[in-house]
Amino acid sequence: MTLSFTTRIGTGSILLAAVLAASSAGGQQDASHGLTTSASPLQEHYTAALHFQQAGDLSQAAEQYRAFLADTLGQLAIGYAHLGNYARAASLFDDALALKPNSPELRLEYALAALVLGDLTHAETLAKEFLRDYPRDSSASAQAHQILGRALIKFNKPQDARKELEAAVALDPTFANGYDLAVTCLALDDEKCAQQLFAEMEASFGDSAEIHMEFGRAYGDSDSQQLAVEEFRKVIAKNPRFPGAHYALASALLATGDDAAKIQAVEAELKEELISSPSDSLAYAALGKIAISQHRYTEAERYLKRAASLDPKSPDVFLYLGQMYVDINRPASAAASLRQCIRLTTDVSRNRFQVQKAHFLLGRILMQQHKDKEAHAEMEIAHALLDKTLSQDESKLAGFLENSAMAGSIDNTAGSMENSTARPADPGKAADPVAVRKLNAFEKEVTPAVADSYNNLGVIRAVDKDYVDALIYFQRAEEWNPSLDGLDYNWGRAAFAASRFRDAVGPLARYLRSHQSDSSIRSALGISQFMTQDYSGCVKTLQPLEDKISTIPQVEYVYAESLVKSGQAHSGVSRLETLEKSNPEIADVHRALGEAFESQGEMQKAIDELETAIRLLPSDPESHQELAGAYKQVSRRSDAERETQIANTLRASQTPRAQNNARSRAAKGPDQ
Repeated sequence: MTLSFTTRIGTGSILLAAVLAASSAGGQQDASHGLTTSASPLQEHYTAALHFQQAGDLSQAAEQYRAFLADTLGQLAIGYAHLGNYARAASLFDDALALKPNSPELRLEYALAALVLGDLTHAETLAKEFLRDYPRDSSASAQAHQILGRALIKFNKPQDARKELEAAVALDPTFANGYDLAVTCLALDDEKCAQQLFAEMEASFGDSAEIHMEFGRAYGDSDSQQLAVEEFRKVIAKNPRFPGAHYALASALLATGDDAAKIQAVEAELKEELISSPSDSLAYAALGKIAISQHRYTEAERYLKRAASLDPKSPDVFLYLGQMYVDINRPASAAASLRQCIRLTTDVSRNRFQVQKAHFLLGRILMQQHKDKEAHAEMEIAHALLDKTLSQDESKLAGFLENSAMAGSIDNTAGSMENSTARPADPGKAADPVAVRKLNAFEKEVTPAVADSYNNLGVIRAVDKDYVDALIYFQRAEEWNPSLDGLDYNWGRAAFAASRFRDAVGPLARYLRSHQSDSSIRSALGISQFMTQDYSGCVKTLQPLEDKISTIPQVEYVYAESLVKSGQAHSGVSRLETLEKSNPEIADVHRALGEAFESQGEMQKAIDELETAIRLLPSDPESHQELAGAYKQVSRRSDAERETQIANTLRASQTPRAQNNARSRAAKGPDQ
């Protein structure tokens, strides 16, 4: 049974059917699948691929299909990264890079997504590989150094991170690169380094309220609280109503001391913040916390309830309320608030595992209520979180950059990462519904062309007998559009030609369900089932061809042996004997008859057939092994030992692939 790889052009899909005839056919319809995306390079690649395909230039068609797929999958990967879906983004990045491995843009985007969305080890690996492979691209290399530096910060390697960030600044002195380096210097207690960097950045980017706000945040996240105070005061001097400035100053002041004068100044700043931002729940919560510390409980409750009404999903406010209710001996209210705090805390590491306090206080209340089992459970959680808090305190640096502006509107230098593409979304935040709709619409639009391109690449590789790549492409096509016309035909044919029979069964069976009269596919499926030892399935598949296959030795052999092995020995042996008479040169037929006669106890017939099989094909270990068994049955022990030794020697010299090919030889025929 001969297989040929051919093309059918008209739907845009290549079908395994008549390469030369189809590729020279003219007047075929356009096959763009309605691809109307505004991303013109995608349309250009896909259209070019179709034109080359119609002209019979499959090599150029494959190049254009790969370019189309890599760019399309890359755009989708970036889109999913921006929505915070790293699993989907990573899969798409991997597929895009498999098609276009030398794309610096894709590799850098992948590294950034891995960093922001938490796959730090992969981010580090990707950044290092980028720096190894693209050392001459200064701007891109700076971005890779920044990504690597941030990853090392997360791994609590500040000294190594500093080296990478210094390299980033040297190559591309953007605000983001300088800011990250300054923050790292502060984490290493090098205030002088940070101050020098901030001074240079102020000279380069301007003396503005925005820039001093960023400097203040960096100082505030370190132990340089007095410097933070100075920066926030500069912000207010330039813009007294700058959002968050008074609140930030209040926080920094509180960190420098909690004497009465400081507390009074802090309250004043928080109230100033409320003049600028009357709906600032954080300011109300902070005022409430201060009021609690001074035992002004009525005032504290008013502030905290106002904060809760403005931000009902904030666990902090309910923790403060719970603490206050514990202080004033209102256990029922305290327990309710603390439980609400715990319920709203979706990330226990938030604010240095702050929820640990809620579990501890709730445990104390439950103990007082003699609910010992529940109290013990809460205390166990509190102790576990306390251990994590202490562990986290060993490295502050890992959290310093989490809330940084990543340059925001300050960095206007060309080529910075933030100006080229948007930063991936925080995976903890809900995705922007507008962005979700746009991405879904884009994906829906390109899906038919993506599936089609993978299918066509698969056939082009199959034509070149590169079945490994072909089957990968067909699998990808199925993932995008399992109902793509011609896909199962192509996939099953390629798997069959590659002797990947287990892979061939599924697509061939699906194709046959809607093409019952295709005897070629039916034969290929039956042979594949035989090769995977599904003998009953093989019989069922080939039974409709029972009266026709006697003239096709390979299919007749498979059908006859499957009849024997599925319990229909009489019919199977009869067909094998007929086949043997017309094709005495097929060793596998003699072996199959030998096995059948042996199972029926006709030992001399079995020995004759197996000896004939070995004369025709002495390198088949299975025939030697079967003959050894037959000799043993008639007490020819020395002959049995000899044949067993030969069988073992032959098996040891053959690879599994060679053994499989030997078995499939008779099934598929010499023309394969």
